[in-house]
Amino acid sequence: MHTILLLVSVLFFVFIARVIYSPLLPSIEHDLHLSHTQSASFFLFMTLGYTCMNLFSGFIASRFGHRSTIFLAVMLVSSATVFIAASPSLLLIRVGLILVGVGAGLYPPSGIATASSLVDSRDEGKVLSIHEFGPNLGFIAAPLIVALLLRHLEWRSCIYIISALGLLIGALFIIFSRGGEFRGEAPVLRNITQILSLPSFWVAAVLMALGAGASIGLYSIIPTYLVFERGLDPALVNTLVGVSRISGLIALLFAGYLVDRFGAKPVISAILLSAGIATVAIWARSRAVVLVAVFSQPLLIVSIFPAILMAAARIAPRNLQNITLSLILPIGYGFGAGILPVLLGWLGDNASFSLGFLLYGILLAAGSILPFLLTLNHLR
Repeated sequence: MHTILLLVSVLFFVFIARVIYSPLLPSIEHDLHLSHTQSASFFLFMTLGYTCMNLFSGFIASRFGHRSTIFLAVMLVSSATVFIAASPSLLLIRVGLILVGVGAGLYPPSGIATASSLVDSRDEGKVLSIHEFGPNLGFIAAPLIVALLLRHLEWRSCIYIISALGLLIGALFIIFSRGGEFRGEAPVLRNITQILSLPSFWVAAVLMALGAGASIGLYSIIPTYLVFERGLDPALVNTLVGVSRISGLIALLFAGYLVDRFGAKPVISAILLSAGIATVAIWARSRAVVLVAVFSQPLLIVSIFPAILMAAARIAPRNLQNITLSLILPIGYGFGAGILPVLLGWLGDNASFSLGFLLYGILLAAGSILPFLLTLNHLR
């Protein structure tokens, strides 16, 4: 159990090192004199590094094993975060963001494969739900940390503190963790073509893109939207956004039970439909409706990732699990966490952020039919 908790801690760090820029964007925009599109591109540069390393992480895991790959991910993200905080120019910051993405991209295939190996297959949904506490704790902590620290420090100091946290978590993981000593499969052409030839792979990739966009993509822009378009105080916004994610932790555990009880497909469909409705509500003119939607949307969408990850793990043979994930995650997060924030930032500069929430909410609701096109192994 302690290894699972350490994996949650590692995932928490590599995630918060990416999403910390969401609550910091208003301060960074002001300090560096950036447009909404320029600041939103931070997530695109991180996602560029993330997706590329997802594709090649199998080579590292096959050579050094999953445990060493996880440790390397933490150290690389922490070092790159220091580089960003010390960078004097936007160009160097973007280089650092790419490196943060590279380090973060090393983790998921090895982390998920290690977590899955620690339990029997009938409990896989539950352990993946626990594993997903990492990013959801990051969603909660990032805005609350920024709301607290920005009262006394500037944005670069906040990033230094996040880096120090990574060094501590990395040391604890390599000293106390067990498991993950086995090696992953390398993404050789034979394995890749076997996976890419499966129609369910592409369905799962689209579902991952929708889920990542609804979770990370919208989260990246909501603070900027509430500050610049709705006129709310930045400290209040960061507190609201952080608190809104707390209830998602309970929903996450419940999601693991639902997936094990009813199967991934109906769970994913119900989540997409309900989250789509909540996302459309963020477009509303009423401030009260917007705030209710900001609170409810994360509660609904948070449960989708254990279901999608479990489905993705059952698309191809189990020995190809890490390669399947290393192919799905770049597509999903490339769109959801990279391209979508830039599109929303562009809309914020040229039309309105709220229009982007309306269109994406409709897309999510329409995507609720896709899960039933999946063909899964040993899963209802």
